[in-house]
Amino acid sequence: MKITLRRSGGAALALSGLLALGACGSAGSSAEGAGTSEKADAAKGDTLDASEVAGRMVKAMEKAGSGTMTMKTGGQEATGDFRYTDGKLEQRTKVPVEGAEMEIIAVGDFVYLKGLPGQSKPWVKIDPTATDPVSQMFKGIVEGGVSDPTKMAANLKGTKATVKAESGATKTYEFTVDPAKALGSTASAPAGSKPLTMTYVLDEEDRPVTIATSAAGQSIEVAYSDWGKKVEIAAPPADQVGSLSIPSAG
Repeated sequence: MKITLRRSGGAALALSGLLALGACGSAGSSAEGAGTSEKADAAKGDTLDASEVAGRMVKAMEKAGSGTMTMKTGGQEATGDFRYTDGKLEQRTKVPVEGAEMEIIAVGDFVYLKGLPGQSKPWVKIDPTATDPVSQMFKGIVEGGVSDPTKMAANLKGTKATVKAESGATKTYEFTVDPAKALGSTASAPAGSKPLTMTYVLDEEDRPVTIATSAAGQSIEVAYSDWGKKVEIAAPPADQVGSLSIPSAG
């Protein structure tokens, strides 16, 4: 497929943002009710289970129902909306790519991409069961974040988060996790992947203010706002969606 690393930088940005949101918004019921007193007692320097922190965040996000996110990394900025529908996280993100724009919709059990070169239709539907590299790149999104928002907490269980700071109405948590563990056993991290350091800043209602993810000297920060705003997210019209076309080399 003729999508160079430079060309796919926008997709990588969006993927990172989706993973960041999924890590916060995919904790679900397996962490519900965990450690209420732990939350009240946690102070700077204390440690607690990352799945408990993620569980509180997802409950707060589900209560808010929807919001806006802005992702920044390497001088690039993407914007998007998200919402919870029947406990599932849905997202629509726009990413600038070399003067153009890539759009990504994660809804139901699929991811739709607009802006990939060499396609017969404006939109491409990503099937998580497919074996091509692009589908596999998004497999962790579909299986770990969009279709089942209970999996991430189970993946993070046993990972220790440290309270790094308290300031006014916010509290900052930090933890380090292997990408393969974060994605779960059904998805594999690329060979040579470095551990992810994730920093969550939560407001007084446990909603994320920012989530920062860093690995191997690269970082991405996702900021959240507009809680409860009306968000419209739907799959593209069927006649505008095609299968992913991967041209043969040469």
